[in-house]
Amino acid sequence: MSESRSNTTPAIVHTEVMDIRATPETIREFILTPDRILDYFPSGIDGGVLEAGKAIYCRGEIGTSMLELLEDESDDALVVIKVTTALDLEAPFTRERIEANYSFTMIEDWALAATDSGTRLTKTWRDIGVEGEEPFPLAEAIREGGIHESPRLVAGWDKAAEGQA
Repeated sequence: MSESRSNTTPAIVHTEVMDIRATPETIREFILTPDRILDYFPSGIDGGVLEAGKAIYCRGEIGTSMLELLEDESDDALVVIKVTTALDLEAPFTRERIEANYSFTMIEDWALAATDSGTRLTKTWRDIGVEGEEPFPLAEAIREGGIHESPRLVAGWDKAAEGQA
């Protein structure tokens, strides 16, 4: 994506802190697993792997998002994901089609700290980039989404981690 195409607001939009009964290693794996993202994805329909360990997509009622690992910014304690969302995109879902038809992007920081019972996950949504005009008040929607998604993420990931034990 070229900078001339989008307006980027470099700012933290929202942060949530969650305690999950899974190891940091398991959480890192879940972040790029479509079924785990669909545990909380808004109106999730389906998802798939675009590039193993590097990029997935999840489709909901209003859009399709690609979650892409930013390896240069990530380490054992922090997973940085670029989310690229295309509204009203029809299949097939590929990296190229999502990028060519995107409406907005954002960065998600997933900070992982081991605890006695699993992992304290601090998830931060930041740096929204918009193609053209905002399709709706994005910062507000992302904040509200984070608040509503977090309990579903914890419940789904706790349950998934139990199944792996």
